[in-house]
Amino acid sequence: MNARSHPLTTALLFQGGLVVLAVGLGWLSGLSPWRDIELTWPALAIGLAATLPLAASLVALPAARWQWAEQLTSLVRRFLRILFHNAWPGAVLIVSILAGIGEELLFRGVLQYGLTENWNPLVGILLASLLFGAAHAVSSSYFVLATLMGLYLGLLYHWSGNLLVPIVVHALYDWVAIHFYLRR
Repeated sequence: MNARSHPLTTALLFQGGLVVLAVGLGWLSGLSPWRDIELTWPALAIGLAATLPLAASLVALPAARWQWAEQLTSLVRRFLRILFHNAWPGAVLIVSILAGIGEELLFRGVLQYGLTENWNPLVGILLASLLFGAAHAVSSSYFVLATLMGLYLGLLYHWSGNLLVPIVVHALYDWVAIHFYLRR
């Protein structure tokens, strides 16, 4: 399999494309997805700390031995093994960073921000979270978990006022989760 036909190439292009989509939608709607990003040590620290409960869920969910959780774990593991098969060492890091940036610019920086400007903030956060869940709906259980994660990320953004916080959480969680599933 060459680099152009590798599933990882598609993932990198897709995640990078989300950045372009977020910027384009932001431009069309008059919203800069970059406006609420402040690179500060407190934002990085909050992002790091806010990743810990999500990382703990990686261990807790399979330990619960619920059938739906075991099926979801198996599905995610198979997908990631295909995606990162024979991938170069930095691939997980780059995909994680691109996913954190692209998805958060789109779902929080453009959609959530636009929705909360026009409606009650809780409604905007919930709608953006449902759209985030729908974009990740490879199964009904994954839709629910992704929606809950979207809600968590949306609340972090709303609370902090800094889009860097959910970007850090998302990217770091993806990096930890991918390594967790690939090593199990």
